[in-house]
Amino acid sequence: MKLVSNVIAISLFLSCAAHAGQANGALSALLAQTAGLKIEVAEVPVPEPLIDLQKYQAEKSLASDVLDLSPVYADFLSNYAQTNGYAVFSLDGAKMTTKPALLDYTTRTLRLPGVPENWDAMIDFIGDLPGIHHNNRILIVVRNSSRISLANQELYADLREVAEFACRNAREWSKGVITIKFAFVP
Repeated sequence: MKLVSNVIAISLFLSCAAHAGQANGALSALLAQTAGLKIEVAEVPVPEPLIDLQKYQAEKSLASDVLDLSPVYADFLSNYAQTNGYAVFSLDGAKMTTKPALLDYTTRTLRLPGVPENWDAMIDFIGDLPGIHHNNRILIVVRNSSRISLANQELYADLREVAEFACRNAREWSKGVITIKFAFVP
């Protein structure tokens, strides 16, 4: 409390002294009085309602199979998902601007058992990810997704459709045991 009083006093004296044209004298006197004061900064805990709101927002987002997220929110959701047992994979849309490049890159990055020959095979391989990675909860974040769309809008639309089918099929085949989510980040 004494520190707050001193800060207020310094502010008032400086503004008055500056107005009167005596800033140096007033400042020197106040600084001399506050010499040796120790300022301690206490860690402020995040209020529970804020934590609950963030959890609510994350859970609400993860209720959807295919998400469109900002980069900052994608980072938050990836961290949240990981701390809640999801295996999180990140794909770079800049490396997926043609269908052959997309199939090859996703095969390597997601460690699929083979390169899918078509979109139906890609849907099946994505559905196999929980078995491959020994985790029934998968989040795939496609960063720079706008690069795919700019290069080939049809490819981008196909990838989103594959994502939707793969998520839905995995959930239905497993009777709700498997959860696969896709997040597209521009």
